[in-house]
Amino acid sequence: MIYRLCLIIIVIIFSSCRNEILFNQYNSMPMAWHKDSVVKFNFQIKDSFTRYNTYIKVRFNDEYMFNNIYVIAALENAQGLLLIDTLEYPMALDEGELIGRKFINIVENKLLHKENFTLVKDVEYKFSIKHAMRLINKTKGLESLEGILDIGYSVEKVK
Repeated sequence: MIYRLCLIIIVIIFSSCRNEILFNQYNSMPMAWHKDSVVKFNFQIKDSFTRYNTYIKVRFNDEYMFNNIYVIAALENAQGLLLIDTLEYPMALDEGELIGRKFINIVENKLLHKENFTLVKDVEYKFSIKHAMRLINKTKGLESLEGILDIGYSVEKVK
């Protein structure tokens, strides 16, 4: 009896720590992400809560040859551009081991975009992202980023 009670308490504690996902969407890539391909997401918050964490999600396979990724991310609403950032995220440890959740030969990274961020209820938002990868000592961007399978975006309530 005590064992069951402890198990129920543990389940409640772990489930209460999870952030509630208000928006989560992926766009598939054709095994590569072209430098001119801008991935776009449209979303609207229906919740009156005001603080959110937003995440960029990347699924890739073993054809991805870099240990990081550079992206240019923009968020706008009907009034115009709210923010634009050039961001770098690690995709592998120094030893070469990939970071993220692994599913056989696919890895998924959930990359923090904005933390404790305010979004207004019932406003249409547009998020766009493109890669900004280049080879060392080259000024021209990498034409095609091989191994990228999906790009996603999510918005979660802050607990």
